[in-house]
Amino acid sequence: MSRGELARLTGELTGLIERLIDQQVVLRGIVHEKLEAMRRCDLDAMLRASRQEGDVTAAVSTLDRRRHELVAQICRLMDFPRRTDVKAVTLRMLADKLESQAGGRLAELADRLRNEMLKLAEANRVVELVCREMMAYFKVLFAAMVQSEHDAPTYSSDGEVGPAAGARVLEAVG
Repeated sequence: MSRGELARLTGELTGLIERLIDQQVVLRGIVHEKLEAMRRCDLDAMLRASRQEGDVTAAVSTLDRRRHELVAQICRLMDFPRRTDVKAVTLRMLADKLESQAGGRLAELADRLRNEMLKLAEANRVVELVCREMMAYFKVLFAAMVQSEHDAPTYSSDGEVGPAAGARVLEAVG
């Protein structure tokens, strides 16, 4: 095993993880911007945030592929793992096999990355809940707009149950 090559690859991996952490923070900010745009009903801002989110997500995917490549190279250099698939090697497992200083730094970065990913997942969960609620309201709205005379009866102004009065909304506006 070449110590110099191992140090170079480990250094590149730690730098890459730092960039991944930064990108998670950027993504979380974009998700919060999108949520604020939803609160304001600002469609242009929602679309802009979604485009930015897509761009950053693509960059994160590229960094993540490189992370897998680096982990595989380091594993081959260290002849680790012997019986396990390299894809199953976590950053924590790799950190435990490295020298104390490099391993400690890698373990710290892995924890920070995990924490940032959890924060992003929580922010995305909130956006998902908002979207789910919006979809439920849109379904009710559209159902009311296209309701036909054969649909479920409604109460009239005199309190009697009967067919919905008037033309369907979408037919009325042509």
